[in-house]
Amino acid sequence: MARLNKLSRAEAISPSMLINQMLVQYLGVRTASTISEFIPIRKILLIRLLEKFSEKEVTDIAKSIARFSTKKIILRLRQEYHIMSSIDVVEALIRISNHKYKHDVNYGIHRFNISHNLGKKWSLYLYEIYSSVLRQFNFKKVDISVSGQQLTFTIIVKAIM
Repeated sequence: MARLNKLSRAEAISPSMLINQMLVQYLGVRTASTISEFIPIRKILLIRLLEKFSEKEVTDIAKSIARFSTKKIILRLRQEYHIMSSIDVVEALIRISNHKYKHDVNYGIHRFNISHNLGKKWSLYLYEIYSSVLRQFNFKKVDISVSGQQLTFTIIVKAIM
């Protein structure tokens, strides 16, 4: 209970609100991981596997995966296929991966900053997967930047949805 109170003070929200957020996150991740064909693997294994491929090969693999699974994953996780469900699924996929991230929303502008510490090839993979989800819809603007340890993207949603 002391840890919960300490965390709620750090987050500047009530303990009951924090518990609610934890439950929503847990249930969302649990549901997504069980129905979306995700499995946990060790970070070092992923890094070693990525070392075996060129950046172009990683990009091609990601495009292939995205092409065949994007719509299916959105429909499985949200039972609907529209702009907001795509943003919600992107966030669910980030949560499943357990990467540190920040999602800010301000007047229809969504900004994601994902830190993963898995290298540029993983950033390229994530870029292809998330941009595939986002390209399916008519966003006013999508900006994505890739670096060795993080991925940042901004989505401007049209006012009419």
